Amino acid sequence: MARIMLDQIYFMAIVIAKVCLMLISVALAAAEEDKKTVEKRGLYGLGYGGEGLYGGELDHGKVAIAIQEKPVAVPVPVPKPYPVPVDRPYPVKVPVAVPQPVPVPVPVPKPYPVIQTKTIAVPVEKPVPVTVPVKVPVPVPAPYPVKVPVAHPYPVEVPKPVPVVVKQPVLVKEPTPVFLKAYEHFGH
Repeated sequence: MARIMLDQIYFMAIVIAKVCLMLISVALAAAEEDKKTVEKRGLYGLGYGGEGLYGGELDHGKVAIAIQEKPVAVPVPVPKPYPVPVDRPYPVKVPVAVPQPVPVPVPVPKPYPVIQTKTIAVPVEKPVPVTVPVKVPVPVPAPYPVKVPVAHPYPVEVPKPVPVVVKQPVLVKEPTPVFLKAYEHFGH
């Protein structure tokens, strides 16, 4: 079932591609035909730089036009502008004399510290020298016994060598067989 659906989709895609290619080729052919007709008709009559083959450069001349102007007197008088007074209320600043005050020295009370001396009677105790016996511990050198090292006889051990028998094993060399792995070589 799925195989049939895939075949149908594939077939439809091929048909759509063919139709698109046909439409594109028709459009390109029509465009080429339009270009050919325009080029053939425009060879002689559309004026590419001159009058085709019949005139060369006859149209490229210049025409000069001269206009002469003369002042004409106007018999009618023309009114000219003149100043007209207009009342507009506008405040005008007028200088007014302002009295300037004269600086006068004025005494200003300023507080300041005043030192006042005042004597106050205060009883002061005066120390009187009195002899008081005080026991002060003073180290007094006293004789004490001192130990002096004196040479005294003391016992000393004298080493006396005594022969002691120590058993030592005797090594005897005995041949023992050793197995070596043999490698086989071809031809030997």
